[in-house]
Amino acid sequence: MKRWPLREAYFWETAPFFRLLLPFAAGILCYDASSFSRQGSALLFIICFLFVLLAGVVYGRRNYPQLIFLLQVVIVFFFGMAASYFTDIRNDKVWFGNGIKENTDYLVRITDAPAEKENSWKVPARVISVVNDGKVSTASGDAFIYLYKDRFPLRLRKGDTILVPGKWQPIRNAGNPFEFDYAAYCRRNGIYYQQSCSPNDIRLYATGEPGDASMASRAHDWCMAQLAKYITEPKTKGLIQAMLLGDEVNLDEDLRQSYSETGIIHIIAISGGNVTIFFLAISGALWWLRHKKHLWVKYAIALPLVWFYVVMAGAPPSAVRAAIMFSLLAFSVILQKGYNGPNQLLATAFLLLCAQPMWLFSVGFQLSFVAVLSLILFYKPVYKWLSPTNKLAKLLWGTVAASISAEILAAPLVVYYFHMFPLLFIVANALAYLFMGFVLFAGMAVILFSWFPALAKLIGVCVVWTVTVFDKIVVWLQSLNPVSFHFLVLTGTELILVYLVIMGFSLFSMKQQKAGLFTGMAAACILLILLSNEEWVRLHQQKLIVYNTPKTNHIELITGGEYAVLSTDTATKKTAYAVKPAHIGWRAWRQNSDETNEITYVNGRSFLILNREIDTGAHFPVDYLVINYSGQPGVAQLKAVFSPSLIIAGNNLNEMQREKFVKDGADAGIRIYAVADSGAFVLE
Repeated sequence: MKRWPLREAYFWETAPFFRLLLPFAAGILCYDASSFSRQGSALLFIICFLFVLLAGVVYGRRNYPQLIFLLQVVIVFFFGMAASYFTDIRNDKVWFGNGIKENTDYLVRITDAPAEKENSWKVPARVISVVNDGKVSTASGDAFIYLYKDRFPLRLRKGDTILVPGKWQPIRNAGNPFEFDYAAYCRRNGIYYQQSCSPNDIRLYATGEPGDASMASRAHDWCMAQLAKYITEPKTKGLIQAMLLGDEVNLDEDLRQSYSETGIIHIIAISGGNVTIFFLAISGALWWLRHKKHLWVKYAIALPLVWFYVVMAGAPPSAVRAAIMFSLLAFSVILQKGYNGPNQLLATAFLLLCAQPMWLFSVGFQLSFVAVLSLILFYKPVYKWLSPTNKLAKLLWGTVAASISAEILAAPLVVYYFHMFPLLFIVANALAYLFMGFVLFAGMAVILFSWFPALAKLIGVCVVWTVTVFDKIVVWLQSLNPVSFHFLVLTGTELILVYLVIMGFSLFSMKQQKAGLFTGMAAACILLILLSNEEWVRLHQQKLIVYNTPKTNHIELITGGEYAVLSTDTATKKTAYAVKPAHIGWRAWRQNSDETNEITYVNGRSFLILNREIDTGAHFPVDYLVINYSGQPGVAQLKAVFSPSLIIAGNNLNEMQREKFVKDGADAGIRIYAVADSGAFVLE
């Protein structure tokens, strides 16, 4: 008897959480891009409730399946907005940002170890009370306190409670071109305010007692202390603490950069690899449960231990994602149910976003999610490229196949966020996985054998030697990456087109769908047109930029694909954070030469850099004038000599001088642009 041909199920049918995740994420995006008042939020919930009622009415009549589906999507969309609303600290009635007063003291608790900066200490804190005229009221909200350094060492530590003045200032960006949106990053983490003060402005209210911390926090601090005791080399200690416990306070920045540029930065974050190795360690301890029917016992024992480990490591998004994935896998083994990788990954993302909607914008969350999805979708097809017979060759090829398959979807996101692509990622990742396994096991061994100091010290020495050798290999691989691969650019539209190309050609190669081939080719053609247009714009551009760098001036001229430094009075490393994003964004990362000309012409307009006070009355008109020296400029004299249409006040002026200069300019009828207040000045 002939069987009726069965239709292959669509992706959203085998992974139903896909239909929930998309509208829910769209609701989060909409909330983040909007600003809702309390009245607007109430209206939002009323609309959501009406849609629920309408869905109930329509659902009772089975004749409108498309309308029912649309209503379900709208409801999930509004639930995404509602989840964002309820987790937004600004909607808390006792949030300290609702009524900040300068003559008020704030009682704050230090939530993490202070981080040392060049001239200050960055202290993460949580406001717990407001003290106003002797009255104490409850408050909430996180903030940053920057304490200026003095001749005494900082004696504050995590858990201490201090009184600080009401000098809170909104967190804002420096305003340099293409800079990292630090203000949005803090906002999505519930931090809106910061303040800078001297140690004399604060008062210690109470010291943190070890017994006040949670069990997970005490375990974290104890493990950190054991690693610091038996691994004394600073770089190795910082790396092990970050990889094993998720604490990056001692992580070397140069080491982080090397790992990032070789594509192995993921081994530092607590993720699925850590959870897997942790589970293998637990399985090794239960070696006597060898029969398959006892496998569920291992998962049942490991499940609470894995969650305790994740909480102890600070519960970063990648670690929580891995723990939820492990939990779903454990439940499927315990209940003897089938494992659906894509659906469980999407379910994990949905649950995480329900608890923390703003994690949607976390680069770590996105990369972790995309890399795991890429492994699930592409590992088997990639592994079939070769058929090694030797066990060692199989293991090596499995590692290489995993590296390739993870990069298929993760690489475009890496280029979009970090503007680089590690050309030797296959070699680097193969070595990194072996290194990661050894280091994590060794780090756990140091903690486990801390009761036997000699053995723990010996293991620590082996770890230092291994990390030192591996770091040298990483630096060597980093040097082999072409310079141009550190300045790659993808816009949001181009990123979507790249994923359409990958999706289309993947459907054609794996499932022979012609529609996929046509989609991939069309997306590739549009992408090439956009890239060609950007290249034409790059070759014909001319810009002059006065960057906003603290207490210094840095001025550049960009012509075509090259830049020239017109004036700078600081070290290159101190301005790189402001300059490099601009070079990448404008695709002008090749340096032409260091120019010292005080006057420059940009598209027919004159631009004068004034490096000293003038002592002449001769008339020399210019269009734009930059004040590039310390002291109080005289607006009347500048107007008489140069007659500029705009004066740019650089960062050589202190706050008092800048305010007076701007006021004098307004009185004299001359526009003054202060980069310290308005961000970088760009003349195109």
